[in-house]
Amino acid sequence: MRTRLVRIGRDVQSRIRRLFDSPLEPDATPLDICQAVLDDIERRVQPSGRGCRLFPYARLVVRVRSTAADRAAVEAAFAGLEGRIRERLAELRCEPPKMLDARVVVLRKAPADWPPDRLFSVEYQQSHALPAGDSTSPSAVHITIVKGAASRRAYSFADRMIAIGRTAAVTGGDGRMRRNRVAFLDTVDGVTETVGRAHAHLEFDPRSREYRLFDDGSSNGTAIVRQGESIRVPPRDPRGVRVCSGDEVQVGRAVLRIVIGGQQADDRVSKPKEQTQNGRRAALR
Repeated sequence: MRTRLVRIGRDVQSRIRRLFDSPLEPDATPLDICQAVLDDIERRVQPSGRGCRLFPYARLVVRVRSTAADRAAVEAAFAGLEGRIRERLAELRCEPPKMLDARVVVLRKAPADWPPDRLFSVEYQQSHALPAGDSTSPSAVHITIVKGAASRRAYSFADRMIAIGRTAAVTGGDGRMRRNRVAFLDTVDGVTETVGRAHAHLEFDPRSREYRLFDDGSSNGTAIVRQGESIRVPPRDPRGVRVCSGDEVQVGRAVLRIVIGGQQADDRVSKPKEQTQNGRRAALR
């Protein structure tokens, strides 16, 4: 009986929130925006019969326009968003999806199609799945060095885990040897030395068939740049951040470009062609 009364009370509170829901003011605080995001998510809950509800989305991408608050304040307000979403769904007697991925992107400036008073948007996606294929074999991933000095200009892998760091072999704090598959040089040029020896790694998730990026506790940070938007990768976050084909990854000041699928990366550039031309010239002589 008591449990039922609690549920009724929560349902009434939810209806009151919807009744008095009003547009955000231009000077809304990050916490106000976060609350509005949760209210928007709540409106997506659908009845499924017998007093139960469902939330038919597995991934959310929340884009927040910068306000008078600094970026750190916005990130702090949205910290643990996934947990807050689950709590709100529980209040509504709504079973959340088993794999719920909520991402927050802080925009430096609003997109051109946003009205002046819009402070956020939520993109809802129903499935984690990428195009059909072998659910266990990793997709091919091609990595090109855009900024910084590494052992190669380009790499191609089809591995479940790809370590990124400075120098090829590193001994971790636990005494275990780590082999960096993408190995930056141990040099000082204003960029390369900002890459940690055990900086980050890519890991393939066979359930969603996607690569995720993890920061392994680096000193200079890791981020994904996607369509001009920067997505911070929290240090030692066990969830990581999904990587899309075409993303650029910042490890310290160094930059990588990621391509998933397609042709293998080519680190030969123009040298083979020059060698071939020289060979032909030698033959003509």
